[in-house]
Amino acid sequence: MKLALSGGKPIRTRQYPQWPEVDQGDVRSVESVVKSGKWWLYAYSKDEFAMSGEEGTSRVEAFEKAFAELHHVRFAYATSSGTASLEIACRAIGLKPGDEVITTPYTFVATSTCILNAAAIPVYVDIDPLTYNLDARLVERAITSRTRAIIPVHFGGVFADMDTLREIAAAHHLKIIEDAAHSHGASLKVNRWAGTLGDIAIFSLQESKLLTAGEGGLITTNDEELAEQSWSLRHCGRSRAGKWYEHERVGWNSRMTELQGALLLSQLSKLDGQNARRRRNAQVLSRGLAGIPGITPNPQHPQTENDVYYLLCLRYDSARWDDIPRGRVVKALNAEGIPVTEGYCFPLYENPLYHNVAFNAPGSPYLTGRSSPIPDFRAYRETCPVTERACRSEALWVAQNLLLGKEEDAEDIVRAFQKLFENRAELRTKGEG
Repeated sequence: MKLALSGGKPIRTRQYPQWPEVDQGDVRSVESVVKSGKWWLYAYSKDEFAMSGEEGTSRVEAFEKAFAELHHVRFAYATSSGTASLEIACRAIGLKPGDEVITTPYTFVATSTCILNAAAIPVYVDIDPLTYNLDARLVERAITSRTRAIIPVHFGGVFADMDTLREIAAAHHLKIIEDAAHSHGASLKVNRWAGTLGDIAIFSLQESKLLTAGEGGLITTNDEELAEQSWSLRHCGRSRAGKWYEHERVGWNSRMTELQGALLLSQLSKLDGQNARRRRNAQVLSRGLAGIPGITPNPQHPQTENDVYYLLCLRYDSARWDDIPRGRVVKALNAEGIPVTEGYCFPLYENPLYHNVAFNAPGSPYLTGRSSPIPDFRAYRETCPVTERACRSEALWVAQNLLLGKEEDAEDIVRAFQKLFENRAELRTKGEG
């Protein structure tokens, strides 16, 4: 068959399922809050610190309770965004200027800017070549006397190697902030859930995520002290025992609205079913791609019990495709009606912000406790070869909404890859001249 890129018939002309999925239950939930006129977290309380979470009271509190129960965690606090949750987590663990935090260069920038906003330094360790998660085998060698924490990300919904990271953290007295922004409803065997595997964790509820209210976030922890710190920092630095205009620490107004809480309660009821659909179609897609050279899905953690798919990441080996550049494959897939993307085209340490911040200027808080200048972040090009390869030439992203349809929708993705591979001589010539 002639490639769609060359004027042939595309594999697919129908759109994939749109996200988010909306039903009348969502509309009724939000409508009831609008009509009530009680739109903020403490609208139902006689005093501003009541935390009942009962039916007919705060929708945010009810959502927090339901989310905590689903993830088997003691404390869950809703926030205005996943980014705000990361900022609060960094403050809650006591991160200070000049501290160092080991993290991944292959994720959204907020996982690094939360460190920078605490005047601390992100230290990048390369990613695992199979999972694109922080490579736990490389973490220990990056620890210095200034290291205070590790922030792993369960990228795409695939669990990071938390057992190894926890052992390292315990040996070096480090905190772990678990970035579970992609992992709503995910668990490992023996009842180990995303959001419970570090000292403190965050989830994102932004529009693209597996659970969403357009914007929003969550902080989860089993640690009572970190829970109290997080509650206070989210609530303008107040304490539960203090007066309304009494603030014990510098915090933020990072509270979630009742409108978001109501929508999330409705959306949460659909999460298990949506995850099951994604799981089924990811299996269909992975089986189909097994017969196509040079296209390999990233595997789930071997101890995974409930696997989730914010992304199904594929590794593209151009050598098996006659050295056709990844960008040309993506363009051809898109022409066939398959909206696969390249994902991040450069690592976090290549962001312009690292050249715009005067890290080594006189009086810089980032220099606190250091006797030598902060190295140029571009040096990570040499120490993060897997990240470089994933960004520049290897990674392909299948977004979660592509996995929400029927099995034939997943099979269309396989057919498109097969068509391109069988016509790779034609595809190769499309970029010449």
